[in-house]
Amino acid sequence: MTKRRFFRTLAVVSAATMLLGVTMLPADAKKKKKKKPKACPTYVTPDWAGEAETTIVTDKATAEAPIELTIPTEAGLGSSSEEPEGGSGAPSSVFQNFVIDTAGSGANVWARIDTNPAFDYDLWWRYPDGTSAASAAGFWVVPGGEGGETGVGYEQVNGVAALDCQGFTAEIVSATTPGGDVTMTVWLEK
Repeated sequence: MTKRRFFRTLAVVSAATMLLGVTMLPADAKKKKKKKPKACPTYVTPDWAGEAETTIVTDKATAEAPIELTIPTEAGLGSSSEEPEGGSGAPSSVFQNFVIDTAGSGANVWARIDTNPAFDYDLWWRYPDGTSAASAAGFWVVPGGEGGETGVGYEQVNGVAALDCQGFTAEIVSATTPGGDVTMTVWLEK
């Protein structure tokens, strides 16, 4: 074999190897699959909250398009307190769990209950250990609680800092009411 023929054969074989190497890459090497974000761990309902359901709050929940829940409440006559299911008299409580699942490292969570203005409800936004992250526990326009606001026919907690996958339990207290449905809205702000 002559040198010229050897180099021509080497060039053809090299070109064919390069061409086959590019076209025969595995399919997944051509397309990078998007990784699915990890799901948040299941929120364990605190003992004091009984069988409360859990709602996942994502970045899709905004002030313009919040998550809206109808929550039935029982009759109550009394007041709420820093402790879950505490207070004086005979208030009653219902609970709803929330897990904040944001694409970022965290967000501020807002929650509001809209009620019949003739009655008194309180809203407590609690950590799993029962301590209060924020509360709205006033009556009509008389303020009460920390990190929230009270108005005629509503109680609202304002912008509680939450990490991604952090869980909370809302306690809705029937302070002075025959019970009935309340509307709860929850949303995130960055």
